[in-house]
Amino acid sequence: MSPAANPVHAAAPPNTLRVYLIEDSPMLRERVIEQIAENTQSEIVGCAETEDDAINGIRDLQPDAIVLDIQLREGNGFNVLRRLRQMPLERRPVIIVFSNHAESDFRRRAVADGARYFLDKASELGHLTNVIDSLARQPAVGH
Repeated sequence: MSPAANPVHAAAPPNTLRVYLIEDSPMLRERVIEQIAENTQSEIVGCAETEDDAINGIRDLQPDAIVLDIQLREGNGFNVLRRLRQMPLERRPVIIVFSNHAESDFRRRAVADGARYFLDKASELGHLTNVIDSLARQPAVGH
C-alpha cells in the first residue's frame, strides 16, 4: 500500500490534527481510524504497513502526529524512529508508539529513539484517543 497514493483523506480541514497511522493489522488499523474519527478533533491523512511506506508517507504528507506500531509487515517501528530523526522535516511530528510489545525495554528504547508516548494496544486504545485529542487542542501542534 503506497501511503501517499492511498491517503485516507487527501487534506484535513483547517485546525485539525493530521495523523499518520503505521499499523500492519487491517482490523486494528480500521478500529484505530474509527476511534480517532469518532472521538478526536483529528483526521487520519494516510496509512502504511511497512517501514519504507511509512517513511515515504511521512515525507510526502508531513503529518502533525504519527501513531506507530513496532512490528510491521516489513521492517519495524524502531527503524522508522531512527530514520525519522535523520529526515529533514519542516516540523517534527509527535510520535505515539502503539504496540503489543509494552515491555519496559521497548518503552525505553522507543522514547530514546524519539517517541513522546508509548501505549499498549491491549489496554490503551481509549488513552490513544485521549492523547490525540489533547494534541489536537494544543495550538502549537498542527495549527
